[in-house]
Amino acid sequence: MIGILVAAGAVLPITNGTPSGDEAVVALVHGDVLTCSGTIIAPQLVLTAAHCLSDSELPDVAVDGTEHHAVLAAFIHPAYDATTLDHDLALLLVDPPLATPPLPYATVLTATLGSQLQVIGYGVTAADDTSPAVRRTGTSQLDAITPLLLQSSAAPSQTCEGDSGGPALFGALIVGVASSGDAACSQGANHTRVDIHADFIADLVARTSVGGAAPGDRCWYAANCASGACTPALDEPRLSFCAPSCAAGCSSGLSCVDGLCRHPTPSPGATGSTCTTASDCVDAVCVAPAGATQTVCTTHCFSDLPGFTCPSGTACTAAVDGEEACFAQPSGGCSTTRGDASMLVLLALVRLRRGRLRRGRSTVVKGARRRGVGGGRDEGDRDEGDGLQGRRGRSTVVKVAG
Repeated sequence: MIGILVAAGAVLPITNGTPSGDEAVVALVHGDVLTCSGTIIAPQLVLTAAHCLSDSELPDVAVDGTEHHAVLAAFIHPAYDATTLDHDLALLLVDPPLATPPLPYATVLTATLGSQLQVIGYGVTAADDTSPAVRRTGTSQLDAITPLLLQSSAAPSQTCEGDSGGPALFGALIVGVASSGDAACSQGANHTRVDIHADFIADLVARTSVGGAAPGDRCWYAANCASGACTPALDEPRLSFCAPSCAAGCSSGLSCVDGLCRHPTPSPGATGSTCTTASDCVDAVCVAPAGATQTVCTTHCFSDLPGFTCPSGTACTAAVDGEEACFAQPSGGCSTTRGDASMLVLLALVRLRRGRLRRGRSTVVKGARRRGVGGGRDEGDRDEGDGLQGRRGRSTVVKVAG
């Protein structure tokens, strides 16, 4: 059995809970350090809370504490707000499929005020507990229903640190995802409603399933394509699309390149491609140049930081949002290789310049509390996102491993 430790500073798990045998409820871990909980809802998808993904690296999914599964991509709800925790919901994609049977989720809320909810999650018994995390379950009472949340109180159990992303069940269906609560884990907890996000979940279940991606669609693993191979884009290695053979002709919008039907550059979602929202873009930045109206996928940049340059063929110029971004220039532009050592230094400078504070996963939090032990922060320590990593305002819908 692989031991899962909880980050120092975590407190009680599901309060007054008992060990749970619900194997579909999993742990999200970095190495052997627990950060959050989640629930298997499809063979390759795990439902969790969006705030559990504030780290730059994606967590692994630990099933029943015995094996770790790498996450290919994380899908964060496009309306998620890191300040208010509205729409605090995300899905994790793994490959190969998980053998554990998934739990069904609610598309209509049937629970009413006073209903008993079963809450499940991982955690520790005390701040200095170094024993492996244990999955626990307990009962909470539904006290309030808002357009976005289910609010509960202990009856006698409620969620606490380490339980973020874990399910609240009613009638054997997932009705809520643990999001936040009071610091003492005694006055109440908030769960993101699943029923109002059911369309978002169902769409991703369909698109990420085996054979769920059509020619030209974005794909995540080999068997995701209904036909053709899941092939990296010509201009952006973080994007892959289903590319069937040209033998039968190519669908509209695709061109035959080296025998495969491919997207011409710029590929959808790549820098320079047109977009409507940030979720259309691999870096989650969709903005128009100053004085223009057509929005394009790009990355934010900082012309006042020496050595900070944009990809070849683009230049760091003003955007309509008042910041700067890399836009195509008729006469070319500065170039750089992303990910080199100088960029790492500049990333640190950018964070200092914007005055951000990122606390380690071991931080003890006071006040209103997110339920994850990984990256827990108080209300004055918001993750506004990083322009360089496409996480500005946490509008990112897709984060890809690697």
